[in-house]
Amino acid sequence: QIDFKGCDLSGSTLTGAILTGANVSKCNLTDAFMAEVIAEGTYFREADMNDVFFQRGNINNADFSGSSIVDASIFMMEAKGTLFNNTDMKGTQILKSNMAGASFINADMKNGSLKGSDIQNCNFQSTILTNCDMRQVRPQGANFEDAKTVGVLFYGKDRKSTRLNSSHTDISRMP
Repeated sequence: QIDFKGCDLSGSTLTGAILTGANVSKCNLTDAFMAEVIAEGTYFREADMNDVFFQRGNINNADFSGSSIVDASIFMMEAKGTLFNNTDMKGTQILKSNMAGASFINADMKNGSLKGSDIQNCNFQSTILTNCDMRQVRPQGANFEDAKTVGVLFYGKDRKSTRLNSSHTDISRMP
């Protein structure tokens, strides 16, 4: 197992890196560029990942719990079953990614985006989603219990934008 625990990898380019099962917890990955990275089951717990850029890789079943991933970009990633619990993700853009079954319990995703992502069966319990762009998502089975959804933007079946303004929402009531 690769162990980068506590390392400073800020500004690194990790294109094509294979980090499956690695320990990258408490690591500084600020401004890192991670294209086509395979990090399935990797531990990123409590890592500093502000402004990181993930593109076209695999982070399925990885654990980012307690990390800071502010103003980051996650684009066309496989992230099924990944844990983002208690993670600061303000302003982070998760675009066209497969997040099915991921958990965001108590995460702060204010002013972020999940646009075009598959969020089926994701757990957003007690997550701050204020002003989050969730257009073109697939939310079937997602749990939004006690989530803060003021200003969340969804597309309905008729492609008409729908803005949520309640403090929490039952997903079955969305158009």
